[in-house]
Amino acid sequence: MIDSIKQQLYTSIDYTLVDRLLESYVELKQSYYLGKHKPSELDAGHFAEAVTRILQYITTPDHSFTPLGTRLDNLDLGIARFAQLPASDFHDSIRLHIPRAIHAIYGIRSRRGVAHLGGEVSPNLTDSTFVVVTCDWILTELIRLYYTCSLEEAQKLVDSIVERKAPIIQDFDGYLKVLNPKLSVANKILVLFYYRGQEGASISELRRWVKTKSSSHIPTAIADLQHKKGYVHRDDSLCFITRTGILFVQTNIPLQI
Repeated sequence: MIDSIKQQLYTSIDYTLVDRLLESYVELKQSYYLGKHKPSELDAGHFAEAVTRILQYITTPDHSFTPLGTRLDNLDLGIARFAQLPASDFHDSIRLHIPRAIHAIYGIRSRRGVAHLGGEVSPNLTDSTFVVVTCDWILTELIRLYYTCSLEEAQKLVDSIVERKAPIIQDFDGYLKVLNPKLSVANKILVLFYYRGQEGASISELRRWVKTKSSSHIPTAIADLQHKKGYVHRDDSLCFITRTGILFVQTNIPLQI
């Protein structure tokens, strides 16, 4: 899927910037999924730098941009320049919304103990979640504008880019083994759903991967996760983790070995 996105974006945006954009996005999401808040926030800064250059490329007549490896000009001045672009020529997201989102990302990266010593706040889940979700929105908007698809389709494309990393799961040719036997059955199920993402998993697969004393244990656990906690959505034979389920896993279940 990521190759398809690249090929589409290459038609409107310099390919080196597209590559850097998606590389930094994958890195920040993988760091976030592993609970590495400082790396995810630093990678978000790299993502914001790529986006800034993309905006330069899009909005200059000769498609010029600050070369990679060269320090960007004053961010506040750059955002002001984008805001002054003619509304008749450029979408509001290019002129206003994306530049302001970039400014917020830089603010977290530069002023809250991430890129420099002495910030008043150390890297944490809340800040990391904010910058990651903001990057999600920026990428979704760029895909919507330059991949020529609906917002819903753009969101699905973004969701499909990154595989959630969970070292606690090991894949043995399709057999997924949870490497922490101390987890409860419910938490094992959630980690497996988390790992599978949009692919989901069936109850028959879960019965293969999670050993229990009773065959009814897994359906009972899924029903509880679905109806009482809202962590799981069941669609016929397949089950999927919800956003609240993802947040629960990332906050409460150690994904490292």
